[in-house]
Amino acid sequence: MKTLLVTLNSKFTHTSLALRCLLRAYPKDTRILECTVNQPKDEILRQILSYPADVYAFSVYIFNVTLTCQLLSDLRKIKPHAVILCGGPEVSYDCESFLRTHPYVDGILRGEGEETFAEVMEFLSRAEDPRAALSDCTARGLSVFSEGEYRENPDRPPLCDLDSLPFPYGEELPDLTSRILYYESSRGCPYTCIYCLSSVQGRVRFRSVERVCADLQRFLDAKVRLVKFVDRTFNCGHARALVIWKYLKEHDNGITAFHFEIAAWLLSEEEMALLESMRPGQILLEVGIQSTNHDTLAAITRKTDPEKLYANVARLSEGPCHVHTDLIAGLPYEDFASFEASFNRVFALKSHCLQLGFLKRLKGTALWQREDGAEYSDAPPYEILKNRWLSSEDLSALKGVEKVLEKYWNSGLCRNLLSWYSNKYPDGVFDFFLKMSRILEAEGEFYLSHTPNRAFALMSRWLKTCLTGDAEATAQALLCYDLFTFDRCHTPAEWQAVRPDRERLLELLKSGRVEEYLTDAQREVYRSMNSVQWLRNADLATFPCAPDGTPGSETHLFLYGKLRISVKL
Repeated sequence: MKTLLVTLNSKFTHTSLALRCLLRAYPKDTRILECTVNQPKDEILRQILSYPADVYAFSVYIFNVTLTCQLLSDLRKIKPHAVILCGGPEVSYDCESFLRTHPYVDGILRGEGEETFAEVMEFLSRAEDPRAALSDCTARGLSVFSEGEYRENPDRPPLCDLDSLPFPYGEELPDLTSRILYYESSRGCPYTCIYCLSSVQGRVRFRSVERVCADLQRFLDAKVRLVKFVDRTFNCGHARALVIWKYLKEHDNGITAFHFEIAAWLLSEEEMALLESMRPGQILLEVGIQSTNHDTLAAITRKTDPEKLYANVARLSEGPCHVHTDLIAGLPYEDFASFEASFNRVFALKSHCLQLGFLKRLKGTALWQREDGAEYSDAPPYEILKNRWLSSEDLSALKGVEKVLEKYWNSGLCRNLLSWYSNKYPDGVFDFFLKMSRILEAEGEFYLSHTPNRAFALMSRWLKTCLTGDAEATAQALLCYDLFTFDRCHTPAEWQAVRPDRERLLELLKSGRVEEYLTDAQREVYRSMNSVQWLRNADLATFPCAPDGTPGSETHLFLYGKLRISVKL
């Protein structure tokens, strides 16, 4: 009996940890197929049918459920006798409703699937008619719908011995080095946030640190690009977090980066110092702040130490780790003014990425089970439409802020300008983004896909609208600094207040003095090209202020290509 495990990832660079865990649980005549939600449905269906399976099992999430169900419907018509199973967070709750509205699906594997999948597959392999026999399977965690009848077997207890699960990546690992690989060192979460599925997974269970370090060495040896831990709160245990982070520091291969979701308020001084000693870019940290409103945090049962959280995030953001912070719009007690205050407070921490998300009513969460008067979309991802504190117009305005935030801050396009603005007007950053988004929308620019040059030009025009005098002059100069940092600027734009000095650049390159400003490693790269080549890959400009906005003339050399650095002359 042949089995095909299928999922639709959000991007090609992503990989499915779930499919690989199931494959290791029951490898006999089992294969996996990963497609993406961006592929045409017919193309995905052809790939599915290219493998003549008896059992098709799909991993379903909010971002792929719509397209997956379309595929399942077509697959049933083509393969009327095949067993079609589903699993994943989007179908593991309210199973009866899903099976009744999607009768082409035979069964659902609820919750953690390794043991359930292996048990179901072993049962089906012994059956003469697997589809007809499925309703007789007694495996825990299985829900079935057969001949108009729904039956739900008892839940399967969470797996406690995570060391018993094999390493999810096998011989394919060398072929996946350029993609994002996912890894779990624990399951469950110690917190009970009402909007999060992790809050219903039970107590936290850990893999041993010895096993985790052995697994991580496999990634390091293969020189994969990025490993993302799916642990919901990686550092909920100080001792194990320290051991694992120390292992990564001591065994760094100079290539592989590791992403962790952490509770920043739990970090000890020893952990902070260790993270600050890492190779730049080696560690990526995601910190869910969600809100700074105390009533909101209490309502969603999110327990933090706010002041320690802010201090640690601000400190980490100045170090070698890439820091990503989250805010959620639509939470209880967070009205427009409160969200503005939360935004300004979190933006001031200067994390490398601030994600403005919108509350989703996920199946299985405490939020899903309560009636609070809020309205949510019936279609995935079940995003909030309005509540007692935010109108639909308010949420639409926040969508505009999100778009400008992504374009100018999270992209890295205007970091110097916006950092200076945040320092000078700490309570005005949200209003800056809000008003800019409204102007862009009114002028028909909001929904266009701008080139970087167009984005810089729009920002320059907005600065002339909202600032005057010395403040505008400083802002325009910093915008130019961001432009030079982003890419070479041989042909100045009309709006540019600071222009490249090509004659002085040529003089500097010919003099050989550039190497005086470089480190030994940078000199080696610099010497791989001659002055004529660097003339095409460098810029030089004089600014009326430092990159942080401090008054005083400064000249900076920008080297692109293999170096991509700027140095003060």
